[in-house]
Amino acid sequence: MPNRQISKFTRIAASSRRRRTQSGVESIEFGLFAIMMMPAFVWMFTTGMNFVRFDKAADVVRSAALMYVKGTDMNVLGSQELVARVAEGLSMEVDNGATPPSQVLSFSRGSGLVVLSTVQYVGSGTCSGCTNTGYYVFTDRVYIGNRSLQINGSTVQSALGDPPAAVWNSTTGDISSVYTDSRTRVASSFSSLWSPAMGDGAIAYVVEGFFAGSFGAGAFGGNGIYTKVVM
Repeated sequence: MPNRQISKFTRIAASSRRRRTQSGVESIEFGLFAIMMMPAFVWMFTTGMNFVRFDKAADVVRSAALMYVKGTDMNVLGSQELVARVAEGLSMEVDNGATPPSQVLSFSRGSGLVVLSTVQYVGSGTCSGCTNTGYYVFTDRVYIGNRSLQINGSTVQSALGDPPAAVWNSTTGDISSVYTDSRTRVASSFSSLWSPAMGDGAIAYVVEGFFAGSFGAGAFGGNGIYTKVVM
């Protein structure tokens, strides 16, 4: 019996000494864990916020596409303001910033650009023997937002290319000489979206969105947003 009591007392004393010498270790371990995991927590947060921005950008492009397909005149301030309203939070500007009702369209402000294009496939039935027979051509182009927008130091450009000013009416968006002027052709990469090719004379509506900036900075920042809808 005495041996048991001494053994028990010895264990209790040893355990007490260990607790005193190890006090604060848990705090140090937690601190080290927090330091190691902080970058992961920051990355998850910024990625989540950038996903919200991307979802908003996609919503803007879809909304603009629906208006465009339904025949809304996207060249007027009222229509473009509706798109800008959907883009709230993405710093998109469509007017000159004047006090109402003195606003006019502006293409040099803000951090967003939406490009709307109408594309047609020119087959032999549409124009036999024409310069652009067998090609996709622009028939309309409208810009909403900052045409000088830059992402990572480079001015953004439509994946379809841009019709030159010589064949593009900046007021109405109309393209002239669509069948006879090779400058109205869409970038050749567009054809890869269709297999087989679009039917003779068929029309597609393409709406692209570019939005600069991101949530976060440095290694945790993004590189801007690009999204498109083809209808």
